[in-house]
Amino acid sequence: MKIFVRSLAGSALLTAGLLLALISCTGNGEIDPEQNNPDGQSGYLIGKVTDPAGNALPDATIFTENTVYKNRGAEVSSSSEGTYKLSLVAGLGQWTAKGYILKAYNGHVYKISLHPDNSESFAEDEKPVRNFQWKLQGHIADKSLDLYYGGTAELYRDLNSEMRDSENIEFTFRPDGPLIDGSGGIILKLRCGKSGTPGYNLIKDIPIGRYKVSAVYVPTGQSLRVTDAWNGGTYYPEVTMEFYGTDQSYRSNQMGIGYTDL
Repeated sequence: MKIFVRSLAGSALLTAGLLLALISCTGNGEIDPEQNNPDGQSGYLIGKVTDPAGNALPDATIFTENTVYKNRGAEVSSSSEGTYKLSLVAGLGQWTAKGYILKAYNGHVYKISLHPDNSESFAEDEKPVRNFQWKLQGHIADKSLDLYYGGTAELYRDLNSEMRDSENIEFTFRPDGPLIDGSGGIILKLRCGKSGTPGYNLIKDIPIGRYKVSAVYVPTGQSLRVTDAWNGGTYYPEVTMEFYGTDQSYRSNQMGIGYTDL
């Protein structure tokens, strides 16, 4: 099992208790059968990670963060059975647990947050259990943030076009091969948010995949031409698009779609 200390602010040493807790974990990421308890175990965070279909998900990263001592925690990788076990430092109050996966897909690597079955904080003596699932779509657990498990498409009007009401454009996304989780996906017909809202010129929560994208101006039924706004320049009736991965960190899990009526 890969366990890492994320950071120890103000201290270069682990406490003896933490060292003993780390040693008690098995070497391959599995929960020790002698200590396995579905109701939890004092001093540890345990749980299971699953994929969108509910199957065990190995090599996911689960990590803890202290609610007071920022950047103080540890992380662990899920086992071949999707299970994990992570020791907690006593006497430091409340902790939260989060997780993510790094997934290779069509030549890119994507970092995708995992959805917890319980996002509440916990103390080390509460025998916490937190299960996680990889979701293709949906709002992240923290409702205070406008973030989603799916990708985001940013919309760009051609400078020569006078079509300024992008909320009236319907974009069709046709899967071009399996989605990132291997599923077939479905045809999506989506619009951005209304002018003056945070979702204007943005289409959020699209399952990560490769798509053939086209667009129609709904009030008139006019077919528009589209382009890859970040890599293209030439407009077509339909263009194949995919999301940026971790290689473009400031645009990860995003794509840019240009459109014109000219």
